[in-house]
Amino acid sequence: MEPQIGFCNNPDGARIAYATLGQGPAMVFPPGYTSVITFYNTFPEIRQLYDSFARYHTVVIYDMVGAGLSDRNRTVFTLESELRDLETVVGHLKLDRIILNGQATGGMIAIAYAAKYPERTTHLVLYGTCANRRDLSEEFKAAVVSLIRQPDNWAGRRTVISLCASQAQIDMLELIAAMAKDTATPEVLAHLVDMPYRLDVAHLCPLVKAPTLVMHRKGDTLVDFKVGVELASLIPHARFVPLEGDIHFNFLGDVESFKRNIFEFLGDPITEDKATKDVQPMVKQSCHDVFISFAFPDKESAAKIYSHLKRNGTNPFWCEDLTAGQDYPKLLGEAIRNSKSFLLVVSDSSDNSATVRKETTIAHNNKKPIIPVRIEDILPKNLEYLIASSLFFDAFPQPLEQYLPRLTSDIKKMVGSKTEKKAKTKK
Repeated sequence: MEPQIGFCNNPDGARIAYATLGQGPAMVFPPGYTSVITFYNTFPEIRQLYDSFARYHTVVIYDMVGAGLSDRNRTVFTLESELRDLETVVGHLKLDRIILNGQATGGMIAIAYAAKYPERTTHLVLYGTCANRRDLSEEFKAAVVSLIRQPDNWAGRRTVISLCASQAQIDMLELIAAMAKDTATPEVLAHLVDMPYRLDVAHLCPLVKAPTLVMHRKGDTLVDFKVGVELASLIPHARFVPLEGDIHFNFLGDVESFKRNIFEFLGDPITEDKATKDVQPMVKQSCHDVFISFAFPDKESAAKIYSHLKRNGTNPFWCEDLTAGQDYPKLLGEAIRNSKSFLLVVSDSSDNSATVRKETTIAHNNKKPIIPVRIEDILPKNLEYLIASSLFFDAFPQPLEQYLPRLTSDIKKMVGSKTEKKAKTKK
């Protein structure tokens, strides 16, 4: 299901990027974390979750101001500013009645909207959120924000993101941490992480009139279970459902229980996704000619390369060839190992992308021929040691299309040469 992306401006003139998918009663997801649209387009697990709701609803997601496709400049981080942005999106789409579905910070924003607009809110769904974070010490909050604010502190970001799940999901969480870095500056990201620590909607909870479902995993490692119980007690007639597990993100772990409770609450048909049922989907084991690695801002260029290679007799692979599943990092690693070569789209964005660095490291460690394709006139610094023995293929100045025939020819020669060597070795 392809989301329809659009833009609107809040009262201060800041651009807000939003996306809609599906049909039916509107279900709006106030953003719990930075760039929802970016994550939808990147992670099959997230895409599958939203697509499930889009079977019966018009799903609305949007990027926080300061992140993703929304304006990156931001100086105000308050409940009022977040509520105003939600009001802007709802007003722009002319939605009279909405279901609000909020996790983490998004849950607090949803509570504020439901309290202010009881006549517009038909249902309120809350997961992994709270009324405030008085349960945490100021020292802990300051330490977390400090780790996020430091631009080159990858270990610090890993430490913070590891609070969201157990060690079993650490590869997925590293990708999430890398994506978060790519969708907002360290300073803005630090403010967005700090914001829910300072918000307090306890006084608004008694004003909520809409039927409310509150769900919380018993072992949630980021937002303690007890604050979920407290939140449910503050909202009149809220239905509280404890869920098993310790993973904070709703798109990991027992996703079916999470969705089933929402479907029952809303009166939607209950269905089970085959991709979720088959817990370990695999990448097709057939060997690809080339794996294409890129940073999200370079997706358009990567798509052009992918399409041209595919049309001209090569078998390329990129992230969107994956089927929705439970272990995205593992599947990407398998795809790299099952490819004959590795094409790296080189730009300032990719040089600073932890995801690209991780993919390139896997290719390097598995002795894959690396083809660094520069689409910008830069000399990479963070990736330099991984591609030091490779010659650059320069694809600038624009347009990119003029370089693709030669690139395709070079890849065919490289792949053909490698295949011949393998054949001789077998003999």
